Amino acid sequence: MTRPPRDTCRLIAEAGLAAVNHGLYREAESIRAALPWLVGDCGVRRILEASLLVGLGQPEAAMALLEGDTSAEAAVLRRLVLGDAMPDMPRT
Repeated sequence: MTRPPRDTCRLIAEAGLAAVNHGLYREAESIRAALPWLVGDCGVRRILEASLLVGLGQPEAAMALLEGDTSAEAAVLRRLVLGDAMPDMPRT
């Protein structure tokens, strides 16, 4: 299978994030399953998939996927899963 144009892949990935945000879990899961064909960059794909997993109520799977990822994006997702406040955000 050939990969769709980059802009199309980006829109589909964004639709997955919107789907999970709006409770369209089956659709988000379908897009998550398609990520290997949509996103060539492994690091970007890992962050997208982990974000979807968090939204799908699978934080343990997201944390396992992020293991060893030292990117700033992975650190933010870990803090979200662990419930840690963002260091530069004021506490209320």
